[in-house]
Amino acid sequence: MQFSTASSFVPFTLLSSLFADIALAELLGCDAIGCPVDQFRTAQCKVGNATLKAVGITNFTTTMDPRPLTWTLGLEESQQTGNDSQKKLTLDRNFYLGTPPSFQLRDAIGCALFFEGIAPNLTTTNKENFTCSDTLNNNCVSDLITQAEASGEVVNDSDFCNKLRDSLVDKPPSACNGVKGSWGKVVAQSLSGSNSLQKLDQSQCRATTGQGYDISLIESQRQQPASRDLELLSPILNAITPVMTVFKKGNDTKAELTCLRLVESKANQTTDDSSPKKSSAGINRMSMTGLALVLLTFGLVL
Repeated sequence: MQFSTASSFVPFTLLSSLFADIALAELLGCDAIGCPVDQFRTAQCKVGNATLKAVGITNFTTTMDPRPLTWTLGLEESQQTGNDSQKKLTLDRNFYLGTPPSFQLRDAIGCALFFEGIAPNLTTTNKENFTCSDTLNNNCVSDLITQAEASGEVVNDSDFCNKLRDSLVDKPPSACNGVKGSWGKVVAQSLSGSNSLQKLDQSQCRATTGQGYDISLIESQRQQPASRDLELLSPILNAITPVMTVFKKGNDTKAELTCLRLVESKANQTTDDSSPKKSSAGINRMSMTGLALVLLTFGLVL
């Protein structure tokens, strides 16, 4: 499913695994949720109509439910026919919201803002344990949240999500001026309304760390690299997408900022079945560059 298109560097197949606690917002990957794998030991996590080759999962607390919600970034690979009638490598970056069975948005408005334009320029020196503050700086994160919550208090119409996005794009906090690269494209998606949270089939792979959670596809961004050159593929491996989740109920607006990336696996394989299992220890680590070379050598496996 494709919601928006962006022209930038694009990612490729990754395995991922990093254990974490909620407070540090570390990322979890396929080793944590037990992604099935193919004969090449590439993850095959089928969720709805998508087969994810890599994931990055984090969770965050809200005032809407006593249990945390989760965000999952998943990478889907396919081949699509271009304008020249040639098959092209196509990569969709899918963002899924995970919600517990008790989650309700009665009398509330929910929005998600995806800061995709800045994502390729954000990096962190600690790939296994980082927060948004490590990539944007503490003051930028704090001021973004404060500005979003203040903007939400004065916006009450049906165009809440777009106006909230515009307020952050048109007048970003001065503390964010030092962020590397252009602020760029910010995508707003509604989380409220009858068609916003469509539960997906997870019978073959559960792409969330929440026990019994539902997941819904909220945003998808399509990339079509001109080639499989490492120069084009590598930058996206370390791209970090800030995602702001905003809930407004009455006059109270609360915002949370999380950062998602496709994380490198600590293992060179996951598991051969779809039952969620914990990470396997003692398996050789495969580097991101090694995974890139696998993609370059074998091409896309459909």
